[in-house]
Amino acid sequence: MKIVLLTPEQFDEFSDNHPLHSYFQSSRYANLMQSLNYDIKYYGFINDEKRLVGATLILEKKLIFGFKYAYAPRGFLIDYDNKDMINEVTEKFRLYLGKHKFVFLKIDPPVINNKRDKDGNIVPSPYTNDLIEYLQKIGYSYFGENKFFGTLKPRWNAILKVSGSSKTLFHNLDRSVKNKIRKANSRGVEVIKGTEKDIGVFYNFVAKKHYRNLDYYKKFQECFKDTFEIYFAKLNTEKYLRNIKSIYENEISNNEKINLEIQQAGLENNISNKLTNQKITSDRLLTIYKKELVTASQIYEKNPQGMIIGATSIIKEKNNSVALLIEGLDQSYNLLYPTFLLKWYIIEKYAKEGAIFFDLNAITGYFSDNNKFKGLNEMKLGFNADVVEYIGEFDLVINKTFYTLYRKTKMFHKKIRKQNK
Repeated sequence: MKIVLLTPEQFDEFSDNHPLHSYFQSSRYANLMQSLNYDIKYYGFINDEKRLVGATLILEKKLIFGFKYAYAPRGFLIDYDNKDMINEVTEKFRLYLGKHKFVFLKIDPPVINNKRDKDGNIVPSPYTNDLIEYLQKIGYSYFGENKFFGTLKPRWNAILKVSGSSKTLFHNLDRSVKNKIRKANSRGVEVIKGTEKDIGVFYNFVAKKHYRNLDYYKKFQECFKDTFEIYFAKLNTEKYLRNIKSIYENEISNNEKINLEIQQAGLENNISNKLTNQKITSDRLLTIYKKELVTASQIYEKNPQGMIIGATSIIKEKNNSVALLIEGLDQSYNLLYPTFLLKWYIIEKYAKEGAIFFDLNAITGYFSDNNKFKGLNEMKLGFNADVVEYIGEFDLVINKTFYTLYRKTKMFHKKIRKQNK
């Protein structure tokens, strides 16, 4: 096998058709990272028949004293069932990078380690994945079975596989997710697609969720062009006021009906617990709706043209999939559930256009009740997504002395992770 340099066009042609393709292994992502002062190279793996059998984008970054590290975001595009290929590619890179003052090469392939249910339990399978052990055997240092967000790319993702019509997709959502989507609709929340001129508005909703600045997202938009999309949840304040007024009036009618039933039952000395509970529930709802009606009136008075209360961004992938990048909302309107409606809108839209997978991005691998990210897990898995556990992150050690120094010096360690996230 030979390692050769590829042009961006040659690399994209191979990557776009590979089973493990992701936008992290694309010239668009390379251009983005180049703008952040990374050196980039595209490598191809040529077999004895002179056929291209693998490829990878490599990001290069300087450390100290002229030393560098290399990163293949989401790993090499190769067949990870072929141990001979893995070993040969590894040895080729070990020799090549060793000649050019590299300390290590990082990979994090999107190879599934275990199939799990929504409670995190491993689903029995006749297939045994021994890739973690094999990579360690041939010289890779393993970051470990990280359950949270310690790796550069998520080790745990929530991925929805589309099957059936929109009606079926909605039916398969968890009850709580369906109720939140319905509430968003009933309160006048609407979804609109943003344009390139709206990137600043989008950034206002995600600025506190990530250290990346506005220029980063502008460059992201420039590099990914029409494969990058932003969507907004807009509160139609006039509709909100009209709808909550109707909901409140309907509940008044329901409450009066219950009162009449109670009066009639009282004459017969036969007031049931069911009727009493209905009255208690209706009284509670009236209080809630009345308060919400006042709030809706105030919001409409200040914002008669409506207002943006949430935003999300996605990448349309080449392999019939859509990846959620980042989302955010105005916490003042979190009980209108704008991000739930945004996700459902995008899922339904692209399912109709033939998308097969929706990557809802990171979750945690910790499923106990005391997990502070339990709400994140439940929200994403509530869209009927599967728990996907990847094998994780590995470093191919090239220079053991400097690698040991790097691992011991937390400053370098944290700096590298921050640069790549």
